[in-house]
Amino acid sequence: MKKVLSIVLVLMMVFAAVACTSTPAPAANEPKAEEPAKAEEPAKAEEPAKTEEPAKAEEPAAAEPVFAALGLQLKNKTGATINELYITPVGEEKGNSVVLPGWQDKDADKDNYEKFIYIVRPAGVEFEITAVYADGTNATKTSALNMYDEISFKGTAADDWEIEPTKEEDHAAIDLAVALGMTADRTYPGYVAVAAEVKNKTGKNIKEFYLYEEGGDPKSYNNMVQYLYTNTGVKLDTWAPGKAKEGGKYVFSFFLRPEAKTYLIDLVFDDGTTITGESDEWFKPDGDGHQINEISMKSSDDPDTWEYKYDDGADDDLKMPMDERLAYEMTVVGASADVWYPTYGEAPAVDAETLEAARQKLAHDASPLLDNAAAEAPAEPAPEAPAAAAVPEGYTGISLLIKNKTGREIAKVYLYPVGEDKGKNVLKNVVESLPTEDESKEGKPHEAYAYVLRETAKLDAMELCVRYAGDEKEEVTWALKDVLAANTTITLKESMDDWKQKETDDADDLAAMAELAAKGEPTDGVMPEAAAAEPAPEAAAEAVEYTPLGLKFKNRYGKGFKEVYIHATDEDRGANVLTEVLPTEGEGPEDSEEVILFLYRETAKLEKMSVTIVTVDGEEFTWNAPSALGNNFKITVKADINDWSFEEITKEKDLNKIAEFVAAGVTSDGFVPAN
Repeated sequence: MKKVLSIVLVLMMVFAAVACTSTPAPAANEPKAEEPAKAEEPAKAEEPAKTEEPAKAEEPAAAEPVFAALGLQLKNKTGATINELYITPVGEEKGNSVVLPGWQDKDADKDNYEKFIYIVRPAGVEFEITAVYADGTNATKTSALNMYDEISFKGTAADDWEIEPTKEEDHAAIDLAVALGMTADRTYPGYVAVAAEVKNKTGKNIKEFYLYEEGGDPKSYNNMVQYLYTNTGVKLDTWAPGKAKEGGKYVFSFFLRPEAKTYLIDLVFDDGTTITGESDEWFKPDGDGHQINEISMKSSDDPDTWEYKYDDGADDDLKMPMDERLAYEMTVVGASADVWYPTYGEAPAVDAETLEAARQKLAHDASPLLDNAAAEAPAEPAPEAPAAAAVPEGYTGISLLIKNKTGREIAKVYLYPVGEDKGKNVLKNVVESLPTEDESKEGKPHEAYAYVLRETAKLDAMELCVRYAGDEKEEVTWALKDVLAANTTITLKESMDDWKQKETDDADDLAAMAELAAKGEPTDGVMPEAAAAEPAPEAAAEAVEYTPLGLKFKNRYGKGFKEVYIHATDEDRGANVLTEVLPTEGEGPEDSEEVILFLYRETAKLEKMSVTIVTVDGEEFTWNAPSALGNNFKITVKADINDWSFEEITKEKDLNKIAEFVAAGVTSDGFVPAN
């Protein structure tokens, strides 16, 4: 400022000097001297031609500011509580405080009076350090600051503050703060916060999630899924669809990215399939001045169905309006969704394992309910889907979701084996007719669920016949392209070439299908009678054949298991295979939710096996294995019965453990066949 004032003073003096040498105007009453006769002016000499002035060189563009990482150690020994602390280049606005309100001094809080912080500031400038105390008073000190400096606030007056290099032994803590990358004032020059509530409604478990700017490299950022925790602090191995009570999670957070018009999302699902969606004009406000704050990923194979919109609702966890909740995540919590932060200059070397542990802790501690006593407890897991009713031997229960996007009203739909009678309308006991999508403005009346029984051996060659509404009774027939799955969505469009058949993967649709199947009443009214099998002749004292089963059982249900039974479907469940309560994931030490089992079961009955579970609070439910129960299989129990996994064991340590049981001849339920 002094320099500016001195320049102004010099200019004023120049102007004053010019004014003093100007010719004064004559006084009004002063007599004028007689003007002499004008001499004849000589002819003007011809002026030389003017040379063109060279074009002015363009001024160089202003250099981009260079930002540097600044890791500092702070100590509050003022004897007072500091509510705000600003570290600002001289002459600039204060920006955000680098501490949260209520930072107490050493005498009041010996555990938290000392802080290691990381901030990003222009390189090579002087700073104003301003402390604002709880009583409203403040103090400011001007000083240069360097990496590894310690600011010790030894009194409330700025003259009492000391700035000196921190001890070598404290460099590691500063290095970790800088390498982690989350700044104390939540400021990241050159980057913007892309904040949103993100919903997995794809119907599939997501293994990898990357959000990145158009033209950017998705793998230059972190996989968000590896940093997801439940609201009770349990780490998620995979991101299931739906809300928390359905075994999923809605993510309320932000991503730090270069500002761009378009952002893309890459997903990798548990089954290895991938998909990419994109949003245009993220920061462009809508007609009401709101920008996007919600990403709803509604399909695993059609990103055009994904929604990027403004949600004016509230978050149920913290009872905050959506924009307020996202602002809370950015300014208070500070943990980005994928724990990725930009670096400024060369980041200090930190052991990769230590850095990853710090990232995981940051993501864990950011879970909204961990330290929020006022928030409601997480909801109990949703009850398991009802089991399907008994199906006659040789038949399969087929649950259908039919979507009418043909542009015409549909009167009837038939589903039958190729070359056979088309049978009855599968919508007979569902709807009178199915309107097209264009006629349905609210809800989804153009969609209908149906349940029918069809011969299992003929599911690989089926036809669909659609009769449109109207006097002409026009019918069209379409051959299904794939084997008919037990849960199938069929989408009918204007052109039959665009008709689609796919296995249903939406959680809400699967739940509705399961509820319909549990009633056991085909919607076409056709219940085939099972052929009356002649009783087999009695075997002459033939020994029953048994198969040894090595199983790994994993509990991710959300409750501990008191009892587990593994038995033939529709038969007595036998003995409990657990010797002690099996905790759910996260309740006990690592891997305590897993147990290796060794059993014998009748070979002839392995095609139809069930698992019955009794939880510690008395809840009981049964799951039917989707295929024959074999040796060396892992069963993973999740909150949604439709998400249970059934897969072959591949880990050597698990196979070795099973081999130990086999060698010892000890079974989990005490049963060993006599033969």
